[in-house]
Amino acid sequence: MARYYFHLTDGKQVLSNHNGVDLPGDAAARENATALARDLKNGAAMRDWNWAGWFVAIVDEHGRTIEKVPIADI
Repeated sequence: MARYYFHLTDGKQVLSNHNGVDLPGDAAARENATALARDLKNGAAMRDWNWAGWFVAIVDEHGRTIEKVPIADI
């Protein structure tokens, strides 16, 4: 298991996740990021936020960005 962090960013601002979650690998992290992006786009949290230009950045336990999932495009 590896620890992954899901930060929300528009390239200028970052809403950081400091807790992270243990997942079996990058594929599972991508699935979680996609689900998070879908939830945010559909108003599950931060309902009035404009997500245009925002991404869920998947960061591994070594601080490497694995992928950025665009929230508005989900």
